[in-house]
Amino acid sequence: MNKKFSTLVVACMASAAFSSAFAANITNASRTVTKIETEKAYQLSNADGSKILVMVPQGEGYTLKLKTATSVTDLNSTLWEIQYSYPNGSASSPDFTFVNKATGIPLQVDPKKATLFSEGTTYSTSNSSYVEMSGSVSTWKWKDFVETQGSPFGTSGLVSHFAKDSIVALVTGATPAATTNNYANSEDVYLVKAHANRSTWNGIHLRVAPAYAGGVTLSAKDLNTKLGTDPEGKSFKLSSTPELKVGTNGNSTLGNIFTDNTLRAWEPAAATDEANSKIYVEQSNFNNGTANTFTGMFLQVIDNDAKKDDPFNDVYLMADTAYINGMYLNNQNCIKFTKDSIKSAEWQGNNYLNKVKPGRNNHAALFTFEYFASQDSIAIKVFEYNTKQTTAVTKDGKVTFWGGTPVTNANTVVLNKLTSISEITLGDADMSTPKPANIRFTLGEGTTNRKSINNGVYVIKNTKGQYLAVPIYNTKKATSWNAAEWVTIETDAQDALRMPAYQWVAVQRDTLSSGLKEISRMALTNREFENVAKDIQLRKDAGATYFFANEIAGGKDSLIIEAVAPTIIADKELGYLNLDDAELDVMTYNFNYLHAYADDKFIGMMEDSVLNVKDGKYAFYMDEESTEANYGFTTPYVAGLKQLTRVIYTPYVKTVNGNRYIAIDSENRYRMTYNKAEAQKFYLKENNFYKPASKEAAQPYYAFINVTETTDSTKMGSADQDLSVILRNQVLEETRTSAFAVVPNDAPLYRRFNTELEGAVEGQEDATKILKFKEFYRGEYLMDENNKKFQDEVVNYAGIERADKATGLSFYVDTVVVKGTAGHEQKPQYFIYVDRVVVDPVPGKECQEGDNHVDANGDPTDAAHCVHATPSKAGFTVAKYMVSFADSLSAKNADELYKFGEYTRVGFVKGLHIGDSLYILTNGFENMEASKLDTAAIRANYKATNNEFNIIDLKAKHTDAHHNYTWSFRYTNPEAAAAVDEDARRFLIESNRGDADIAPSKAAWLKSQNGCLVLSDAATSKFENAKTGGDNALIFNIEVGSENDLATDNEEIATSEVTVIAQQGAVRVANAAGKKVVVTNILGQTVANTVITSSDVTIAAPQGVVVVAVEGEEAVKAIVK
Repeated sequence: MNKKFSTLVVACMASAAFSSAFAANITNASRTVTKIETEKAYQLSNADGSKILVMVPQGEGYTLKLKTATSVTDLNSTLWEIQYSYPNGSASSPDFTFVNKATGIPLQVDPKKATLFSEGTTYSTSNSSYVEMSGSVSTWKWKDFVETQGSPFGTSGLVSHFAKDSIVALVTGATPAATTNNYANSEDVYLVKAHANRSTWNGIHLRVAPAYAGGVTLSAKDLNTKLGTDPEGKSFKLSSTPELKVGTNGNSTLGNIFTDNTLRAWEPAAATDEANSKIYVEQSNFNNGTANTFTGMFLQVIDNDAKKDDPFNDVYLMADTAYINGMYLNNQNCIKFTKDSIKSAEWQGNNYLNKVKPGRNNHAALFTFEYFASQDSIAIKVFEYNTKQTTAVTKDGKVTFWGGTPVTNANTVVLNKLTSISEITLGDADMSTPKPANIRFTLGEGTTNRKSINNGVYVIKNTKGQYLAVPIYNTKKATSWNAAEWVTIETDAQDALRMPAYQWVAVQRDTLSSGLKEISRMALTNREFENVAKDIQLRKDAGATYFFANEIAGGKDSLIIEAVAPTIIADKELGYLNLDDAELDVMTYNFNYLHAYADDKFIGMMEDSVLNVKDGKYAFYMDEESTEANYGFTTPYVAGLKQLTRVIYTPYVKTVNGNRYIAIDSENRYRMTYNKAEAQKFYLKENNFYKPASKEAAQPYYAFINVTETTDSTKMGSADQDLSVILRNQVLEETRTSAFAVVPNDAPLYRRFNTELEGAVEGQEDATKILKFKEFYRGEYLMDENNKKFQDEVVNYAGIERADKATGLSFYVDTVVVKGTAGHEQKPQYFIYVDRVVVDPVPGKECQEGDNHVDANGDPTDAAHCVHATPSKAGFTVAKYMVSFADSLSAKNADELYKFGEYTRVGFVKGLHIGDSLYILTNGFENMEASKLDTAAIRANYKATNNEFNIIDLKAKHTDAHHNYTWSFRYTNPEAAAAVDEDARRFLIESNRGDADIAPSKAAWLKSQNGCLVLSDAATSKFENAKTGGDNALIFNIEVGSENDLATDNEEIATSEVTVIAQQGAVRVANAAGKKVVVTNILGQTVANTVITSSDVTIAAPQGVVVVAVEGEEAVKAIVK
């Protein structure tokens, strides 16, 4: 198959690692363009075409130069594809984009790097910088229209509006001139900015016009190597437009001898040099009139015949000594082309081409190829040929009419069309016009084993199973291709698809051309290290299974190339640890050491603070750098390929004395320190993916790349021959790399009441529980406060006492936050309440009054939303919630009501829980019957009385922060939390924090202060002390409670052996038989005065506070409902 492609092969990569493959002698541009066509490539020239705009390398990027055309050898760098669009549907003043053919980079700039334009300034590197081809501005105002009315385009300056009143423009380093564009004496280009209304630029504004590139003469090697794209190429094939076809429905009788054959070009020379496409000839027969000087090349026909394409024993194309029957061009006969052999001879053991057959012109076998880049077309000429004469002559011993003066002007291959038949012949062609001839030749492949693959990301293996990669120990070499090597990986311990350093971005070099898709060279770049890149040509011999590429592997049939899945190339966090930001403040991690013989070794600390991986197990927090850092290679030519990112982490451990960080000591060992200035920073780079025997699935293991010293990265590693397995700071070049899994610390920090120990039911594990809280050391229980010395007639307190002092020990424990926050698995939060009343939801009722329903606005609606419908009412729970009074410490009489000494007290407030809201009931709502409460009325009342703070939006507060109305249960020994017996699962009851939302080192926990239940001081109370029972912190276990044993929150008050119990509309007196009882209200009025005749009597009493005086006992207060 004839694979057509643009004869101008370009690089599609904007990388200094790749350059244009084709160098040429460039002539001045032709300023004859009258229409800008997007499919063509133009030069941007000055007024006379002698200077052209070129994109050239500058440091790690590219800049622009205005160079003399004849001084440029890289043709591609002078050519620009010009695209345009009309903004806002206008018909004039289009926006132009210019894309350089050599680099694929648009003419794009960064306004932030522009110098403010100054009148009279001569720009140079002393006051500005060369324009850089990078930035957000890539569209330019240039021409008002894309087609002229006849005359060629003139020169115009480039400007771009980057803000409403500001523009950037390109200027040169020439001396300013008031009236002329005096930039011809400077090749440097600078970027300036100015006000949008500026129109004069002192003659230094870069003004260019579109121009056709002048013709370039191709060499034989240019043709055989397809302009350098196939360095090993030894043949080529041409295509033409129009295509000449022979046969039925064909348009030609003879066809096209140039496109019908695979050809090999040879330049005549004094010696054969096959690598440079030169062949030894008899110079006197083939020179151009000057000894040992030649014009043109031979075109050998490659047909794999019996002659095996031996150039000294094969046939060549040449102008024939015959005309095409019945065809004329400008009243002249039309020369045919033919294939014929050239005689060869031998001299001193070397073969050479001697001469053509007798009667022919030796120079009729020599052709020149001139390339016109803007038209992407080749003009073919024969050096000279003979015409038929009326008188015969003798040539080389043969009598022939084909003699006379050779033709050297009308010698271009042209198309002569006669009615429906077209044939190629030789004639005149105007080489200055946009179309160099009326048949367009383009260069194609010929016989080849070249192959290509689609743009994409790949892993590359050899037949030994090794991967082409940049391993960690070659990181410091990753400034060049030398870092790449073939790496053997353990398939059960590593996964190349998880490591960007083992992946390669492959991009076809001819993306901006047409027809080379199947054979294009590839720009190969490591996905992690953008400077590890190489330009390769894939090849595959007939019948072979695999590819090969001489640039990266020796031997044929040797490369297995596998595409990386789209989901992987779209993963921007591939290859490096990137933890969820929301978890960093709440999660801790263990670093599990990868070792062949043990999977239970973690980073821990020895007695001298040195880290090792033997017996210890530290739980680390991970402090993240504020921003992700981009790394690796990306390109717009691979769909879905994301820019890779990675994050620097500083591991540390929280202790009661402060945070401890990983540092390096004088012996190059890793150790822990309290000095944050010594903290080491790491990238965690995946090196292994392995399933240890103790795990159900494989997990990533990371190398700790130390980037604290940015100029000299190292890595953390162990020396297994060291019996202490100490972690040391190792050079990256160390072949062995230690790796660690970053495992979330699985020891729960807080208790979650969802197991059989708490009476959980399968499928409803987090449903409301009824539990008792038993203090670990003294066996006392959490209860309502029954010690009259700690009571108050208005405020209901919680207390801690023996079981026999309480009328009930059980509490409802209800989930508030167990799911949906970053730390919910670490720290579930609960309500604790008593005296619960559940009000069931009331379903709505549809309107029953006819079919014409309207809403409150009189608009038609359905029966369910009609004004006569009865809306549904949501159910809710009313209870007395245990709270910390920390938010009431600024209230009047706070010291008396809400504090005990310096400590905050804990008690009960009446609340209503509905949906995602908790209403703290006050303003009389606390005394209402639960079924009569209406949340709309409560909201209105609270709004009117500035009490809206008593409506708590639980959804908005659905965070890991502590709240005064929620409680969490902090394990004193997380490692024993999985124990099956209750005794080992003891906990602190935690309220507000001191230094962290989850697992604070300082916090407020329930404690007993001289027998009064309070909260410890969050500023000074340390977990290290509290968990062992110090600071009077209370440590609890739980027992399953019951509804028959609910704490009654001050409804029952014990006085010695006599018990007084407040009830609904009454007080109950027990164990007072034979004693006189007087009940008075808060005003001192007697409600009852009687002698008790039995051990259990109920006495009617009004709602509110009453005083009960039992003969022989101290009077007590009770709250009657």
